[in-house]
This record gives sequence, structure tokens and C-alpha cells, in this order.
Amino acid sequence: MNERHKEMSNIDVKVAGKRPKKKRTVPFANLATMAVRPVRALLMRPRLTMLSVVAGCALYFGTPHLGWNYQCAHPMHGIGTCREASWCEYYGLQGRRIHIPEAGEMCTVFKLMTPDWNKLKGE
Repeated sequence: MNERHKEMSNIDVKVAGKRPKKKRTVPFANLATMAVRPVRALLMRPRLTMLSVVAGCALYFGTPHLGWNYQCAHPMHGIGTCREASWCEYYGLQGRRIHIPEAGEMCTVFKLMTPDWNKLKGE
């Protein structure tokens, strides 16, 4: 055994052949990876995705409010003769909101209202 061990220790191992090919780098590959990672993270977490969609819709379109009260811009002659409102009062997720409609516009029963940033800031 000793002789065989001595013979094996004298062997030098050399690799013959080509160098391994370098991995090609695609220009802007890092930018593509940086763009794909957040999308993949959202797709892998459906609850987070749904929460993000709901929050985005609430910020862009607004939160639901129901019409409660209004005041006509002119004197009324009978029930339902108001054709233009001077202000509309809504209640919803953001609490009580007063909306002043455009000229000739009436109050609706349902309205999506964007967040009142001044009220949220405390101004």
C-alpha cells in the first residue's frame, strides 16, 4: 500500500482543453432585472397585489360616498323641481364631505371622491 500511495502522490493533474466560455452580458440586463423583480414580487404575493390595486384605485378614482343632503341654487316649486344644486353633502369612508357642483350640475346619490389631502395633513 505504501508504494502505491507514493506513486499516486507523484502524479500531477493538468486540465487540457479550452478555457470556459465567458457568459455573455446583455447591455441593460441589470436594468431589466431591476424592473422585473418588483413585478415578480407582486405576482408571487396575491394579497399584496390586491392591496396595492385597491389602494391605487382609492387614490386615483376615490372612495365611495352616498349623497345625503343638498341645497337648490334657486327656489323650488313642488317636489323634485331642483335643476341645479349650490352644494351637496356626502357621507362615506372619509366622513362628511361638502361638494360644490359645477354650474348646471345636480347632486348624485353615489359619488367617488378623491382623498382630501389638506384634511389628512391636518390643515
